[in-house]
Amino acid sequence: MRLKDLIESLKDFWFEYRRQKIGLVGLALLIFFLGMALLAPLVAPAEASRRWGDLLYWKDYPKAAKPGWVKWFSSKKIPEHTILTDYNMSRRAIGAKLTELEFTFDYLFEYDEPHTEIILKYDQNLSKESAPPTLIVTFQRPDGYVLELLSIKAHETGGSARLRISSEQSLINSVKSFSRKFESQELMNKLGKEFFSPMIPLFSKAQEGMISPELSEPLRGKYRITVTFYLNNPEDVVENVTVILGGKLYGVLGTDVYRRDLFVGIVWGSRVSLAIGIITSVLMVAAGIFYGVTSAYLGGYKDEIMQRIYEIFSSIPVLPILIMIGAVYRLTIWKTIGILMLFGWMGGSRVARSMAFQIKEMEYVDAARAMGASSWWIIRKHILPQIIPYAFASMALSVPGNVLLEAGLSFLGLGDLTRVTWGRILHDAQANAATINGLWWWVLPPGLSIALLGLGFAFIGSALNTVLFPKMRRI
Repeated sequence: MRLKDLIESLKDFWFEYRRQKIGLVGLALLIFFLGMALLAPLVAPAEASRRWGDLLYWKDYPKAAKPGWVKWFSSKKIPEHTILTDYNMSRRAIGAKLTELEFTFDYLFEYDEPHTEIILKYDQNLSKESAPPTLIVTFQRPDGYVLELLSIKAHETGGSARLRISSEQSLINSVKSFSRKFESQELMNKLGKEFFSPMIPLFSKAQEGMISPELSEPLRGKYRITVTFYLNNPEDVVENVTVILGGKLYGVLGTDVYRRDLFVGIVWGSRVSLAIGIITSVLMVAAGIFYGVTSAYLGGYKDEIMQRIYEIFSSIPVLPILIMIGAVYRLTIWKTIGILMLFGWMGGSRVARSMAFQIKEMEYVDAARAMGASSWWIIRKHILPQIIPYAFASMALSVPGNVLLEAGLSFLGLGDLTRVTWGRILHDAQANAATINGLWWWVLPPGLSIALLGLGFAFIGSALNTVLFPKMRRI
């Protein structure tokens, strides 16, 4: 076929396809997910995808935070995850060797709920590791009260250090001592023993009920966090000091209880789903059609033998096989694709065989055979070109099944553990009772992604059937 004829055929095909509204919707969904997969390295760090299972990588993210856009639909101002890196630094010598290094962070708090935690990060280079600096953290409220949250010896080794200050017992004791000045003894005894969150009174007005999540009132205004290091050697260096205020809102899709950014998981998971869905479908349909055409062309006892083989493979359930193999061996994406192809190639074989039976009886096929054309030449030139349109429709329709199989396998915890997938996200959500605990943003995005991707290919396959096989159009 000449290039000009091919272009004209494509134009005619597009003219018919765009009349199928359902096909245009499916095409839009496919373009969306393809764009997400292709742009994944630009919108989400590749390292985050590779280290999805490394919980230490996500330690600076908020825990179970809602998506950032939730604030537009909430009557309350919910605190966002905040990283303070701007500070005023002062350095002064105290005596011959002792040096005071002070970092001051100013923060404007204007939310209706408190932050969830306070984390301190810094880098240090000690000339003598046996003499670490003393670290003191103070917290000045807008009402003038100053609390000493922490007073400890810093890490003895150099490099990066990280402290979750809000979990330190010294902070809890300091906040309790401050709260007793204003709180009723009854409520103090009750919440002090059963449940005490130091972050609530830390960001609440100094009055009765300040330790209660229901009774406390937020204290808005300018807060000052001062981090002071007392260095035992003038050559010691402390830098890159950062204060992280954990929030209840983060990013586009929020975080899970392991602090992982779900947007990263959804974006990089699209690559896995598309790869498994498209590659497996192409290989399965191509193998099935070639098998069916060969069986029909050979005919006779060869066709009978090939059909018995077809029936044996058709009777084997794929998902239980995948579950058994995944329970014994560690499945990777490519192993999953191979198993799906091995046990799923039969889908288009029977229809291709029926179409090939009709085509091989045509007069031009008999003429080619009489002129000495080989069987492979006849199949390649006369039979396969007429079955290819059916192949494209069959490929599109088989993608959703393969995507669901992989998602089901990952949901059961038997998928590729080295990659983030939509099914794996759902597995983790189910294991942590996300639905019961109200973490809807952990369940809906991966579930909707699987449904919409499958729906998109189903729409495309249905439209292709209507365009390529006019007799299937509804009158």
